[in-house]
Amino acid sequence: MELAELVRARGALLFGEFTLSSGAKSNYYLDMRKLLGDSRAFRRASELLAERAKELEPFEVVAGVATAGIPWAAAVALMLNKGVAYVRSEAKGHGTGSLVEGDPRGSCIVVDDVATTGASLERAASALKPFCEVKGAVVLVDRLQGAGERLERLGVKLLSVATIKDIISI
Repeated sequence: MELAELVRARGALLFGEFTLSSGAKSNYYLDMRKLLGDSRAFRRASELLAERAKELEPFEVVAGVATAGIPWAAAVALMLNKGVAYVRSEAKGHGTGSLVEGDPRGSCIVVDDVATTGASLERAASALKPFCEVKGAVVLVDRLQGAGERLERLGVKLLSVATIKDIISI
């Protein structure tokens, strides 16, 4: 699998003791930000993500989950000629106090790097629903720890370029 090779080549799969954003403990960590440091890896992973995103068309906006999903959402939006937005982890305490940045209208998809429990994707999709129809969510890697089921309860389909099983198999 091509994404697994990119992860391996960039050293993005780390082993040790890690606390995930969900608060759960894990003996491995996927640091997909390492792909951002190499223009070829970033471009190819973005192309793979865009290909999966096309399965959810039509949509007008690609919305990233702050912070890791923002560069991936921007790349996918440019590749697919779509608008881009992002959902902050919390409403900003100045200016307009926005939680959602950009101008998400019509229909949108949510993009992030990795799905674990789906809590971040769920929060982003819920924040976007007053602005646009959320067609689905797309991630580079699904850790297969409940994100798909969690989003399904919201009526949001989760697509991934790869699963952790694909990554580990390499």
